[in-house]
Parts: sequence; structure tokens; C-alpha cells
Amino acid sequence: MLWLRRLVGIAFFVAVLVFGWTFATRNAERVHVDYLIGTLDEPAWAVVLAGAMLGAAATALVLGFQVARLALTARRYRKLASSLEEEVHQLRNLPLSAPDGSGARGAAASSPESGGIGRSG
Repeated sequence: MLWLRRLVGIAFFVAVLVFGWTFATRNAERVHVDYLIGTLDEPAWAVVLAGAMLGAAATALVLGFQVARLALTARRYRKLASSLEEEVHQLRNLPLSAPDGSGARGAAASSPESGGIGRSG
């Protein structure tokens, strides 16, 4: 299965190279680009490539901020879940009655005065 993945990856890489080479040879004429701080006289394929790269960089920047925000939120929730799990663990380890044996729960269940079921005798 690994060889198939490599074969598909190599085929995709070759296809991108062939497409890029064909695009560059068909769009070799120079174009004049006038932007805010200057002008350029470059081949059309270079202008298209530069525009695509700037768009990809802007998208990566915006998505990077979103991913960072979500990562910080996930970290906060992981810390909260960890503290809650620790609290549950501490509550599970609490004794059910008082340590000296005279806990209110144990005494109430066995005393006849309180209506509990116990031996009288």
C-alpha cells in the first residue's frame, strides 16, 4: 500500500510540473502591472504566480490566527477537564463516615430513636 501512495504522490508531482511548465511557456509575454507604489513589467505567468502566492499567504495568516485561537481554547478546556477529573478523584477517595466511627450517617441508621432499623436489645 505504501508503494501505491508513493506512486500517486510522484504522479501528482509530475503532473504539477508539467502543468506549470506548459502554463509558463504559453504565458511568456510580458505584462505591465501598475500598483500603488510602483510598476512592474514581468511575464504573465510570474504575475499570476505572485498573485496566487500572495493570496495563499493571506489565507494562511488568517487561518493561522483562527487555529491559534482554537488551540488556546482547547488548552483551556483540557486544563479545566483535568482539574475537574482531579476533583472527582478526590471526592471518590473521601470516606463515607467520619474517621472516628461516630459519623452521623452510621449512627442514624442504627439508632432506634431515629427510626432506623437496628437491634434493640
